[in-house]
Amino acid sequence: MKKYYYTFGNCKKYPYQNAYLIVVASDYCDADFAFREKYPNSKFMNYSCRYDEEEWEKVGKKDYLNQHPAEIIWSKTCFEKKPEGYNDLFVFVPEMNEIVRIAEGLGDNLLPEDQDKGYVDYIYYDQYELCPGMTEVDGGQILLKESFRDKYKCTADCIPDVLCMAYGNYFVDCRILA
Repeated sequence: MKKYYYTFGNCKKYPYQNAYLIVVASDYCDADFAFREKYPNSKFMNYSCRYDEEEWEKVGKKDYLNQHPAEIIWSKTCFEKKPEGYNDLFVFVPEMNEIVRIAEGLGDNLLPEDQDKGYVDYIYYDQYELCPGMTEVDGGQILLKESFRDKYKCTADCIPDVLCMAYGNYFVDCRILA
């Protein structure tokens, strides 16, 4: 799994202006396919420049300091065995030696003050250390201002958001467990 950075100038025909996005993919070809699938254009690729991680660090990053990516696209090959549906999902995170259980919220854990702020749903997750006894080491909720099923086509689609909340990084290597 590698990161590819797509930058955009100020042309109104681009999906974004003066911004960048990241495509997580196995290689350049896979990244271009994922980008083109999301932003089709029959005549040209809708971006200014494209960088791999090394090129981004040397050349591209300097123009986007203190700016977050406008979007992160995960190619289909990153989730080749992505389970469909909204069942609980288990993900192995080798770097942390943990298994994360991800579940759609049931709606019974929203506080009145959360609802006052516009939250209507949430993702619930538990982190377990991969050791005898599977000790729970952490967990949490990600509050959503739209329905879980409106935001995600299946539970697996929320994995990047859970990784970011749990580990502070969208790009933690992980494997979906069967």
